[in-house]
Amino acid sequence: MAQDSWPAEVVEIVGRTGMSGEAVQVKVRVGDSTNPRDIGRIIARNVLGPIRVGDVLMLKDTGREARSIGGRR
Repeated sequence: MAQDSWPAEVVEIVGRTGMSGEAVQVKVRVGDSTNPRDIGRIIARNVLGPIRVGDVLMLKDTGREARSIGGRR
């Protein structure tokens, strides 16, 4: 049976996003993945709900990354 999600640790909280600030953009370090190139990679993701640095998120997809806040690329 294939694994459905992969752990990623929150390393930085970037800021709030969304129409009314309901989501938080964070940078996470991928801990394990189906693709060995993704292990240790830091990606930006948008999260709903309370979050702190050091929390572990379970990602369904490690290849997607959120757009940066403020139009920076």
